[in-house]
Amino acid sequence: MRWIKEHKLISILVAILLALVILFVVTTLVDNEDNPASGAVRGGMAAVSETFSSVADVIRENVTGIFSYKALQEEIEQLEAENADLKRQLAETKLDREDLEQLQELSELLNYQYFSKEFDMVTADITSLDGSNWTNIFTINKGTEAGIEAGDAVVNNMGLVGRIQATGEGWSKVISVIDEGTQVSFKLERDRKQLGIVSGNSVGNVSGYMMDAESTVAEGDVIVTSGLGTYPEGLLIGNVKTVAYNSNTLLKEITVEPAVNFKGLEKVAVIK
Repeated sequence: MRWIKEHKLISILVAILLALVILFVVTTLVDNEDNPASGAVRGGMAAVSETFSSVADVIRENVTGIFSYKALQEEIEQLEAENADLKRQLAETKLDREDLEQLQELSELLNYQYFSKEFDMVTADITSLDGSNWTNIFTINKGTEAGIEAGDAVVNNMGLVGRIQATGEGWSKVISVIDEGTQVSFKLERDRKQLGIVSGNSVGNVSGYMMDAESTVAEGDVIVTSGLGTYPEGLLIGNVKTVAYNSNTLLKEITVEPAVNFKGLEKVAVIK
């Protein structure tokens, strides 16, 4: 009995088969149309056949329903997979659009129209901080897979951030211009023949000197990269805060307020 309960469909089919065999045997034995018993048997056969036909229809409908449900379930799963893929594509499109908007903003604010001809830029997020002063050295989430190399300049929409110190698959380490180990060649924006060198200092600014003792540098002057050395020409560094003449070196020394707010950095762009 337990086996029959666990295999209802098979049990029903076997019962139908046995009933059909019995009917066939009875029909063969009772083949005399004049025999009253033959008419009774045929009537019973008709009733049983009708019942079996109904049962068969029910079984067929149930079996068809099972397969239809499986087909429907497979279709739902396929639609869910397609929906997930569309969501992923939409997210990637959104990221690409945001990166493009940021690149356009960088080009407009920094006024580097030649980037589209001579340079490519890759935007990246800051993922981790390195050392006691995180504004000096930090890690971003783009690396060699994006074509980034050591020495590439790093900027944001305010100006020069620093350069790539080291890089690998999926990461790059950036050393900023306010690090004491960084030196940048610059020139005055108003007079690009006046050159100088600045480097980071311990208070989060940059300081340096003019190459020419006769320089007319003054407080408020804007300084940009000279194009000599690592950095492309014209990247905004900052504004001159103080100017002092050093009688020992016979040079004019300056302190500079960086254009970039390093404590608020979240996203940067690497110039390749």
